[in-house]
Amino acid sequence: MEAIASKSIAEFLENHYCGAKPWRTVISLYGNNVWKLLLAGILYAIKASPLWIMPVITANVVNLVQHPGEHPFRSLALNGAVVALALVQNIPMHWLYQREISKVARSVEAELRAAIVRKFQLLSISFFKNSRTGALQSKVLRDVEAVDQMSRTLFEGGYGAATAILSSVIITAIRAPKFLLVFLIMVPVACGLRMFLTETLRKGNREFRQEVETMAAQVNGMIEMIPITRAHAAEETEIARATRKLGKVQAAGFRLDLQNAVFGGVTWVAFNIFSMMSVIVGGWAAITGVIPLGAGDVVMVSSFFVSISNSVMMLANMIPSITRGFESVRSIGEVLESPDLEQNIGKAAVTCVEGGFRFENVSFTYKGTTRGSLNDFSLEVKPGETLAVVGPSGAGKSTLMNLVLGFDRPSSGRILLDGRNMNDIDLRGYRRSLGVVTQETLLFHGTLRDNILYGSRNVSDQAVITALENANALEFVKKLPDGLNTMIGDRGARLSGGQKQRIAIARALIRNPRVLILDEATSALDTASEAVVQAALERLMQGRTTFVVAHRLSTVRNAQRILVLQDGNIAEIGTPEELIERNGLYAKLCAMQRVG
Repeated sequence: MEAIASKSIAEFLENHYCGAKPWRTVISLYGNNVWKLLLAGILYAIKASPLWIMPVITANVVNLVQHPGEHPFRSLALNGAVVALALVQNIPMHWLYQREISKVARSVEAELRAAIVRKFQLLSISFFKNSRTGALQSKVLRDVEAVDQMSRTLFEGGYGAATAILSSVIITAIRAPKFLLVFLIMVPVACGLRMFLTETLRKGNREFRQEVETMAAQVNGMIEMIPITRAHAAEETEIARATRKLGKVQAAGFRLDLQNAVFGGVTWVAFNIFSMMSVIVGGWAAITGVIPLGAGDVVMVSSFFVSISNSVMMLANMIPSITRGFESVRSIGEVLESPDLEQNIGKAAVTCVEGGFRFENVSFTYKGTTRGSLNDFSLEVKPGETLAVVGPSGAGKSTLMNLVLGFDRPSSGRILLDGRNMNDIDLRGYRRSLGVVTQETLLFHGTLRDNILYGSRNVSDQAVITALENANALEFVKKLPDGLNTMIGDRGARLSGGQKQRIAIARALIRNPRVLILDEATSALDTASEAVVQAALERLMQGRTTFVVAHRLSTVRNAQRILVLQDGNIAEIGTPEELIERNGLYAKLCAMQRVG
């Protein structure tokens, strides 16, 4: 089942999604469920049969009162039995209809969310740098929900309108065919109202959606910043910022509500005008004999006219929901149609990593800037070598690490991994031999065991214990209430900074990486914690190609070579002793930090 779902999602992503053409996209979403939807339509027609049966029965009863005939009570009983049967069957048929619709709608809802999540994992890191977290969350939650609600509205309204219109037209054509001309009057008017108001509603929904996405991103950022906000006594500033944004959302929502109110009011008035016209025209036709109608037939055609009018109004009232749904289809398309992918499919697999790197005239410039973050960078790093990367802020250290990780690709030049161009390999295989420990350890709400084993499979408990021991973490883990099964809270809130870093080191040890990136791994720790973590890092670094990024130069004195960057260029490179003797930029940085 999962394989089938994954295949359909992949095909959907590659062939069908088109945010610019919402109708085509919605049809594609439900394309695999045609027979289920057809069955649901048949069930709906059966369950809704009282809508056309009752006007006919009412006409029969009124005509029977006027002209009783030979067996009036038998005719009354027969008509009553037909109505009772039609009404009672609605209960099981409605349940069956809802079951079929729910199976289809829930399946598509889950598949669409899965498609977005899958695409998140395929998009490049630069996409996420340029996107707001709150807006992306809104696409997975709010936009998919809007598409689901639109689809349900289309099914319910479409089936209802089709059943009502077809049954009313067919029965009227049989019993009073000339009256069909009256029915045709209100259709052009309803279509005109729809065309007139749709564009305004579309713009209003788009504006409201954008304001909500902006608000979600701001609220997400505000929550993340609460410790900093509290520490700087900036609560009132944040409240004011949030209040201003909420005011904009309120204003956009208010404008949208007024637009919907105008739309609903106009269609309601039109409906009632035409309902009264149907009664008057029917009465006139019966009195004048233009259309041969009995009293019961006047009631019947008037009821059918109301039914058709209701159906057209229902279709018209679906426009706001459809407009919201289409806007959400376009919003989701910003993710599903994004070309900003990390292309790995079809590239050479990486099954073994030695850890040798060669940078050949590598330059990198971020989009929207003219100044290069790295310029004509050339360097060779041997397998198992420890290279420290230092330099002032903005020197290009983070850019270099992103290139090593494969998050960014060189604007020019090339990077060779064990002699293979990194642009030509499947980076996923390479990253399975990669370990990363950063200044801000990323942990999720779950058990300590789950966090340590994240990204690893088939690891024994003994291997976990060994990794914790080598990371100098086993002692504090044993003191936790539930040991490895302790829930550590969002972002590891129940752990100290030093404990988080040691968990990150244990996570890296479990992977047994050939290439290791240590990005300011101890800069946020106190002296005591730093000493413990540094000892664990030295064990982790043994025999592995290691890139160490540090501002605190005391942490890189044991590096085999130190690379000093300045303005995207190599200022100098050598052993710590050689660089001190040259009395260049590294020596000046050491002097500023009083590092010997």
